[in-house]
Amino acid sequence: MATSILPVDPPVIKAAGGILQRYTPQGDEVMIVYRKRHQDWTLPKGKVKDGESFQEAAMREVEEETGCSCRVGNYLGTISYADNGVPKVVLFWKMSLIAEKAVADSEEIGEALWMQVPAAIQRLTYAQEKALLTRIGSAPRQIQPQLTPQPQLAPPPQAEPEPTVPRARQHKNSSMEDNRAHSRLLRESEAFLVELAFLSRRGEDRHNERSDNSWVTAAQDQLQNVKRCLESNDIEGGWFCFHAAQRFAVFGLNKAELANRAHVLREEAQKISSWRSGTIASLLSVGDDQLTSERVADAMALRNEDSTNQYYRTRLTGDQLRILLIICGLAAVALLPFLLLSGHIPVVAAAMLFGLIGAAFCSAQSLILGKNESRIPNIFVTLTPVLFGAVAGLAGFAIYEYLATTFNVAQQHVSAVLSLAFLFGCIGQRVLARIAGPRKERPLANAKN
Repeated sequence: MATSILPVDPPVIKAAGGILQRYTPQGDEVMIVYRKRHQDWTLPKGKVKDGESFQEAAMREVEEETGCSCRVGNYLGTISYADNGVPKVVLFWKMSLIAEKAVADSEEIGEALWMQVPAAIQRLTYAQEKALLTRIGSAPRQIQPQLTPQPQLAPPPQAEPEPTVPRARQHKNSSMEDNRAHSRLLRESEAFLVELAFLSRRGEDRHNERSDNSWVTAAQDQLQNVKRCLESNDIEGGWFCFHAAQRFAVFGLNKAELANRAHVLREEAQKISSWRSGTIASLLSVGDDQLTSERVADAMALRNEDSTNQYYRTRLTGDQLRILLIICGLAAVALLPFLLLSGHIPVVAAAMLFGLIGAAFCSAQSLILGKNESRIPNIFVTLTPVLFGAVAGLAGFAIYEYLATTFNVAQQHVSAVLSLAFLFGCIGQRVLARIAGPRKERPLANAKN
């Protein structure tokens, strides 16, 4: 159970906005605005004032920046980013046009344009807003609900305490990549905390539709786990808990929001190359009226598993590539004194170095292409064929000496020696990797159903 108390003034800038939409014979159009000071194209949005709800702020900002009065529809989602180092979260609603007037905030807004959705996506400056607009641009058209009063997001003094995601300090020994991942997880958690509070308050207002709000407690507990992972710098564990909290929050969505979420998941599943793509499509193959929170949550779990596996493989590949670079650098330093000697020793040392470089080149190519033959992600399994490539480089030098003696070549061509050593290093790495790699299981020819 979450026990942290929501501070009076949390370190998050709260804002709200809307995607104002109208239907034309040429297709759906949305309104985007050009801000003079920032010189960018964006969706109409602005900060929430004191004593104002998110929906009230969204309607006010849309009217000020576009001159249009509108009707609030479905809640679409949240985007988050840093505003001068302070996390900022913006909740967006779908809106329909009631009346259009001149832009009230002409000092801030230079232009407000109606554009078809694909053109608006191209014109927008920020990627998160493009992604948000993609949901409304390709999702099935839905009937706009009537405007109903929404409760204030800020809880009263006697309300149950909400979880917080405090600004955990970053570890000094962390890499730049880890620090970026740490900051991103912190920002996403703070943004989701605001969204969860909104869904929780909306659920409490719907006594007739939903009485079981256990998903709120489960999501809050997972956010507390995210907090602990941030404090211990366990980024991977933090993302695991954050994704779990998002899946619990699915049970607070209404039918229209579930349909939007399912559409996004179907689009994302097309980019997944594993078996999970077909499973997600199967889970979400039912009509929007038959969609359940359980189906969407299961599809999200599969999507998150694929993302986690991709993240793990990317980190492992990066670590192995760094080690390969270190090994090549150490080998060059170790063999450098031998290059200053006389006789055949410098050529032998250079042949070993180029054989090592050739083997490292082939190993790096396999890692980048995702064709690592090892079932076990062990660094020694990667390094052994590389070190064997150095020995194979010596074999290439020996073959060159044999051919030079056989054909009475008086002058030694160093470039030919190094090229042959590099080639034999590549071949040696591939041969040993193939021998040490797992054998493919043959399908049973006489298998019966």
